[in-house]
Amino acid sequence: MTMENRGPLKGIRVIDVSHQAAGPWCTTLLGDMGAEVWKIEKPGRGDAIRHARGADPKVGSFNFWGLNRNKRSVGVDVKHPAGVALLKEMAASADVVVENFRPGVMDRLGIGYEQLRPINPRLIYCAITAFGDKGPMAQNPGMDLILQATGGMMGLTGFPDGPPAKAAGPVADISSGIYAAYAIALALYHRTQTGRGQRIDLTMLDAVISLLADISTAHLNTGYDYEKFGNGHPDLVPYQAFKASDGYFVVACLSNAFFKRLCQGLKREDLLANPNFATNQARCQHRQEVVELLQALFLTNTCEHWITLCSAYDVPSCRVNSLKDLFAMEQLKAIGSVAEWAHPQHGPFRTMNVPIHLSETPGALRIPPPGLGEHTDEVLRLLGKTEQEINQLRTDGVCG
Repeated sequence: MTMENRGPLKGIRVIDVSHQAAGPWCTTLLGDMGAEVWKIEKPGRGDAIRHARGADPKVGSFNFWGLNRNKRSVGVDVKHPAGVALLKEMAASADVVVENFRPGVMDRLGIGYEQLRPINPRLIYCAITAFGDKGPMAQNPGMDLILQATGGMMGLTGFPDGPPAKAAGPVADISSGIYAAYAIALALYHRTQTGRGQRIDLTMLDAVISLLADISTAHLNTGYDYEKFGNGHPDLVPYQAFKASDGYFVVACLSNAFFKRLCQGLKREDLLANPNFATNQARCQHRQEVVELLQALFLTNTCEHWITLCSAYDVPSCRVNSLKDLFAMEQLKAIGSVAEWAHPQHGPFRTMNVPIHLSETPGALRIPPPGLGEHTDEVLRLLGKTEQEINQLRTDGVCG
């Protein structure tokens, strides 16, 4: 499948030397917006996430598919001297290099920023690391679970009387990928003004902490040590999930006006006369009393009943969805969140669509998730290699 490329990054070439999730999500976002992405993978093995759930790595797991569209897979062994030379050739004509190895790995291979910059001063080099390239944790291994725990996210997730819990989605990986793509876009804009490339250092630790921007600032300036959030928020009541007779739903009273309307809908205006309920600050101070009263009431009917009531009184409310519930929503169809397209070898499949909507330069799902090394020969020809040279690189185990 090849769709028209109208994205704002059309003409930008990205060399993706990353693996797993954070780096690949960054380059997928760039590819969605029109960039030409060459995903460099070790011949015969590829990105480790290709193997998830026992999948054939030549095809790749659905986990791999979800993180790697709009890019070409190029089998190059960057630990082979000839592979290093090939990477340098690619970098000479590239706009961006993205990698997410531990600090120093790319330098030792001979393809770090300082080695590539003389070849191409316009190159934008983005290094995604767990903890940065300095400090006592610089060489520590880091993946999503480690960063959720280290970055405070896991310690605030779950219920106060229970163990810490990780977020279901890989929030450290995905947020790091988003920030890296954002940084690359900024560096590309800077280059249009100056003609110069630059190095980007993106730490997953910073990305995770930024997701706690409001409460971390409150802690830094007051010293207040938050308990785990449960399914609500420490500064708002009621703003959480409640159990109905047939499942869970959310009531989100972001302001006191919403709570007043909720009381009207419940025919419990008397609660507003109670000083423990009258203001959000008071309700936070008497959280257990408020929550227990509402919970007992909500158990008497269904999610649909309470959501309908809240809607009638303009109180934010929704069902707590399973994945099955989520992907049955008509709203996803209305905004085009799920795309149905076809893989040339493996037939129809569904995936999430491009999440950014631009009216003049829209992104598109142009290239299905690539097979391992599917585009090696195509890319080598673009580099000017002859068929004899390509065959020799394969024979020598450099490419695959």
